[in-house]
Amino acid sequence: MLKKALSFLLVIALLSGCTKPQTLTKYSNQTIEAGFDTIITLIGYTKDKAEFDAYFEIMKNEFTRLNELFDKYNDYDGVNNIKTINDNAGIAPVVVDQAILDMLKLAKEWYEPSGGSFNVTMGSVLEIWHEYRDMGQADNSDGKPGEVPPLHLLEEANVCTGWQFVEIDESAKTVYINNACSSLDVGGIAKGFATEIVARLLVEEGLKAGIVNAGGNVRLINTKPDGAKWAVGIQSPDIENTSESLDTLYADKSMSVVTSGDYQRYYIGPDDVVYHHLIDPSTLYPARQARSVTILIEDSGLADTLAKPLFILPYDQALAFLEKFNEDHPDVFMGAVWVYDKGMQPAGTQAIDVGEFSLVHSENIKPYSRLYNE
Repeated sequence: MLKKALSFLLVIALLSGCTKPQTLTKYSNQTIEAGFDTIITLIGYTKDKAEFDAYFEIMKNEFTRLNELFDKYNDYDGVNNIKTINDNAGIAPVVVDQAILDMLKLAKEWYEPSGGSFNVTMGSVLEIWHEYRDMGQADNSDGKPGEVPPLHLLEEANVCTGWQFVEIDESAKTVYINNACSSLDVGGIAKGFATEIVARLLVEEGLKAGIVNAGGNVRLINTKPDGAKWAVGIQSPDIENTSESLDTLYADKSMSVVTSGDYQRYYIGPDDVVYHHLIDPSTLYPARQARSVTILIEDSGLADTLAKPLFILPYDQALAFLEKFNEDHPDVFMGAVWVYDKGMQPAGTQAIDVGEFSLVHSENIKPYSRLYNE
């Protein structure tokens, strides 16, 4: 009996040792070789560096694969990507990876609810802006203002935009642009969509806690091992000092923090006017509502998608868009922070001044904000 009792106690001791919480250590690494024209960083809590390095390689390889799929400028051997689809406009359907189908379905889903402000079919218009931005940046480096595309040129290109020109066949896994002058530009969704795919893959592979940061598209994975909240700063749109943080958002679960702003890709035109890359489809020129908007929501693909309407639309329409989303999706949180030049916030809004800027928070994001909880 004594021998049996001792054996039983030994088993209990071994089982207790197996269930002891494992200490996780924080590691970090970054790369500029995984595409999307940005620095991609992984922060992970793992048992050792070897385990972290394995997750980092998974992240790097998946971002590289998705960059090739979503690229509209370059060809890759054996890969049908966005460029392949555009090159075959008016010619033939293109068989594509499921990730492209899923991304385009998400983009199409939010076209009408956004009032057309999120539109990946504007490739013909955005290509003009891309050319003028390249020329403008070159002029700026020579101390000269860049030129602005004339409205008639943009209107001619805009005739080629619209989802009626894009045919998605899910059963055949094909995408066909049925108009030769039309093209897709997924720059407003691709990085966030890829970030979400990568984050979910890392979780599937066993990562317990971490952050994927794809050039400002921040995806938080689960909770910190010690129970502390994640902290993500809202970047200043001051072109000379974008490292400054205007506010901090805290979260204790998987969330994405994504910002759309006028300071990210731009050139200076006549009269020192900034011409940035976020084009308002209703005017065909850069949106002039806020300086930036930061969105908090779990899914990074949705964050990238929905941040654009919140930036492009006038504040009252943007707020109505946000509130309708939350009403229609009661199980999905979405909040936002708009940044305006100081004193330029919409009339009747409650704002907090931080330096040269005024911040307007949606009511539901205030519990996450450092400024409202100091």
